[in-house]
Amino acid sequence: MTLPSSDEIRARITGAARVRAFAYFAVEPADTADFAAAADSIAADRALLGEVAEVVAQLREGMGVPLTQTPARLPARFDPHDPDAPLTDRFFYPVAFVGALADALAYHRSRAIPDAASRAIFADLGRHLRIFERTFGQTGLHVQDWFALHLRGLIYDFGRLQGNLTELTGPAADLAAAAVPAPPGAMVIDTHIPDIGPLTPAEVDASFGRMSPFFARHFPELPPLRIAVCTSWLLDEQLQTLVPGSNIAAFGARWHPIGPPSDGDWSVRNFVFRRPDAPLDRLTGSSRLEQAVLKHWRSGAHLQVRTGWCETAHPQRDSIDFGILSTMSNEPTDDTYDIEEEETATDEGMPLRPGYDDANRPEPAESSSDD
Repeated sequence: MTLPSSDEIRARITGAARVRAFAYFAVEPADTADFAAAADSIAADRALLGEVAEVVAQLREGMGVPLTQTPARLPARFDPHDPDAPLTDRFFYPVAFVGALADALAYHRSRAIPDAASRAIFADLGRHLRIFERTFGQTGLHVQDWFALHLRGLIYDFGRLQGNLTELTGPAADLAAAAVPAPPGAMVIDTHIPDIGPLTPAEVDASFGRMSPFFARHFPELPPLRIAVCTSWLLDEQLQTLVPGSNIAAFGARWHPIGPPSDGDWSVRNFVFRRPDAPLDRLTGSSRLEQAVLKHWRSGAHLQVRTGWCETAHPQRDSIDFGILSTMSNEPTDDTYDIEEEETATDEGMPLRPGYDDANRPEPAESSSDD
């Protein structure tokens, strides 16, 4: 692994290059000052510059390689609950991602991926900086493994959903019992639900419809990708009775379950309430979903994370509109989860638990990620 020089990294994380990166990452004003201050501190520290160079080299070496083949090695640097965590630790990985952006963009261009599509997926970083502060009350980022997908050119934005290239994993018996029409190890599309607004069936259909043509156009060496997988609390069959007739129930009904469920209470606390460690008596709910979940928990019941598969749609390849796709991905966030209006699904498929690597889960049912 060849490390970039300190001078190269310093040039990438300061000045005009940093301004350009902040635009791609859609960094909001509330995060800009701390992010820039951390980058300046790292640029002035040779040891930290060397550590950033190691991250950039690792991401560069893994460009385009599924995490199932080459896992990300991005260890946590701080406890997000610690109010005294140094700024350079809280923003170490965002700064490293600024340093890696030029490589990821070069990979996108090598595959003729439009700039609008690049901006749509990289804007995910700015959104997660805001989620971090909403969850922990300070600026920073602690889901660095999730962003290995972005900076290695594996994940893309399709409107209401995101999808990344991955290999079908899990016990062969579970895959066979679920009648997954693909063998273990086959390339599939891992589906994620970002925190950007209502999860309407029409927008979900449109997102699925963009996936296969996109990968056929820009990854022509791959066989046709017609199978999507997802690991999420949104696939818990209990939601069909907890919130019947909702967008969330309709989304969950699309998927064929794979394997046994895993505990989903932490995931729901995180993605619905944005309070992953709060005790039940400290949670309140105003939306239909929140109230249904709290009633469910108070009865002594639990929620589950499920893995499932479904087929994607296949519109004509030339129908992809990346301008529309980019616009959709930057809609204002609806955090209310008001199912009686239009419920919101938040960042399913990507974990917020420190040190937890959803993208590198050894078998599908283990994840409690954003899915």
